[in-house]
Amino acid sequence: MLEGEFYNIEKILDRRMSKGNYEYKIKWEGYPMSQCTWEPMENLETVKELVEEYNQLHPIATPKSTKSETKKKVKLLNKKRKKEKDENDDKIKDSSQNENNIDNIKEIDEAKLNINENINEKNYIIDDSLKSVITVKQENETLLAKVNKMDENGNISQIYIPTLELRIKNPSILIDFYESKIKFS
Repeated sequence: MLEGEFYNIEKILDRRMSKGNYEYKIKWEGYPMSQCTWEPMENLETVKELVEEYNQLHPIATPKSTKSETKKKVKLLNKKRKKEKDENDDKIKDSSQNENNIDNIKEIDEAKLNINENINEKNYIIDDSLKSVITVKQENETLLAKVNKMDENGNISQIYIPTLELRIKNPSILIDFYESKIKFS
């Protein structure tokens, strides 16, 4: 095809990344498939609507973790948390068994107080009554998860919790929710 001449596009067939920019495979009207060409966006300025339509019908895929990768990450995270909890429990046991070491007991009590203050300041949920995430919404640049919560009588209510806090207190229900939304093609 000669420069300066205009050809009608029959169809956009494909898209690829080349040198940091997208190129589109063009089927030219009146020409066989063997003469399709890859064209950069700058050559398609007059048919932006056609390119936008193609992009809407063929969204750019982002790599997603597989379910097994996510489960492995959760397992490692839970293992790490359990180890940290066990280490903290051991420190508390050791210090309480050693009554001569009053300074350690005071430090542990102060640390517990600081943790409790941080929990209260950030309104963390400090029980395991969170059962499942129903939906997630954005409010004032904060992601909130609508969660089923069970009280001590077994009654279920729904509350909104910032996802950042939910990731700390019960990440598995958040992960389950997001995994349920993944669609594999």
